Amino acid sequence: MLPSTLIARLGALCYIAWGLFHVNVAHDIYTLGSAQTGIAQGRLYQLAAYMLCIAVFAVLTAAIGNWRNGEWSYWLNLIVVGWADLVWVLVVVLPGYVPLLRGLLPPAIYVLGALLMTAARRSAGARRA
Repeated sequence: MLPSTLIARLGALCYIAWGLFHVNVAHDIYTLGSAQTGIAQGRLYQLAAYMLCIAVFAVLTAAIGNWRNGEWSYWLNLIVVGWADLVWVLVVVLPGYVPLLRGLLPPAIYVLGALLMTAARRSAGARRA
């Protein structure tokens, strides 16, 4: 069995990959907004800023906390990234605005990270007991 530190770092890398991917998504949304005018442009810029904030949050939480298998970072990324991906799936993927495989790739990275972090937390907890 792998040590909990290694498992946590693999999970953190998944969250970091998820976050870096979404930094690019934020840029794409911003670019989309630059072709608009008025409120449509403002709302797309707002969405790009929100996406950038969530992405940076996920990367920093993973790099600082998940890397060390921290309990707070476990819950923070599990909830924040999970919520972001749930909204993505419900609002964009299920209605068919993106192809299914392309739409489910980011949530798959999240799920892998969440599973690895859960295994790391359980492994560390089992050693303490």
